[in-house]
Amino acid sequence: MGAEEPPEDRRRFEELLRVNAELSAEIRLLASESPGALQVGQATAARRLAKLLAERDSLVAERDSLVAELDSTRAELSHVRADRAGLERQSQELAAEVARLSGGVAGFLRRLRGRLLSR
Repeated sequence: MGAEEPPEDRRRFEELLRVNAELSAEIRLLASESPGALQVGQATAARRLAKLLAERDSLVAERDSLVAELDSTRAELSHVRADRAGLERQSQELAAEVARLSGGVAGFLRRLRGRLLSR
């Protein structure tokens, strides 16, 4: 994740990572329990594991969606920056052209003609 992303996206991404880590730890804990302990509450543990796996899959899908959205936003930002650079360049060219047309004897005559016409 880059430094240019909005704070709410960063917080959401960190929350997804935290939940993913918690779910992974729970899954490891459930998988490491002794077979005798699993037999006592096997149905409950199986349902809980299925629920955790479904939640993890949902979070992974949401994370992937957010990553794709971030990539799209970065590409759009790149285009906007390129457009802005082009507009700045064009503005500088126009300013140079105005300065050129305003300068010298020809510029003086243009300004004088403009004043006479505006009366």
